[in-house]
Amino acid sequence: MLETKFLYVVLMALSLAGPLFLSFDRKVAFYKSFVPLLLAILPVSFFFIVWDIAFTELGVWGFNEKYITGISFAGLPLGEYLFFLVIPYCCLFIYEVMKAYFPNHRLESFAQPISNFLIGFAAVIAIIYYDRLYTVFNFSLLALTIIYFSKRSRAPWLGGFYLAFVVICIPFLIINGILTGTLLAEEVVWYNSKAIIGLRVGTIPVEDFFYALLQIMLTTALFEHFKHKRISKNQI
Repeated sequence: MLETKFLYVVLMALSLAGPLFLSFDRKVAFYKSFVPLLLAILPVSFFFIVWDIAFTELGVWGFNEKYITGISFAGLPLGEYLFFLVIPYCCLFIYEVMKAYFPNHRLESFAQPISNFLIGFAAVIAIIYYDRLYTVFNFSLLALTIIYFSKRSRAPWLGGFYLAFVVICIPFLIINGILTGTLLAEEVVWYNSKAIIGLRVGTIPVEDFFYALLQIMLTTALFEHFKHKRISKNQI
């Protein structure tokens, strides 16, 4: 059995290595977006870290001490803080790569139907599992978020985002699979069975996929906002 207190930190470092190196690819030139990227990641990460701290305190989830360093703050280990910086970076990198290399395949015509399905699905799950804290909180926020971006602001980037998220799910399965115990004899991150539906993809609670969808959607929205704001400013 692999037992190292640096597992979580090392996993985040390995996750970042490829996207960071490829950020200087000429076609994508992701490095040119570092400022709007930072402005997008920080506020969203702050919200999710507060959520994380609260749910850790409530016993919704927790961390296996065998696989985390002794460095922690407010009940969260170092690796968890790195997660909220590294994973959004990697996901937005994929999002920008998809836009650069597949500009004509962004699912624009399917964005609204997909949004409508997700809104209905998330709302139904939140109602049915109202007594599961992670489930109801996660799906309720997701439904409200998609309603805002698809109905209120009619975000033009939704089609590209949905397509990119399909690709994002591939590394997500690997990384979250490791954290939830797919490749280890036990979990790095554990979940309270009373706070989730109990349905898992491998070892990953199904809620985590929609948690990721919510987190990356919010980050993408701010990223697009600050990126276009910067472009408009440079054109003046």
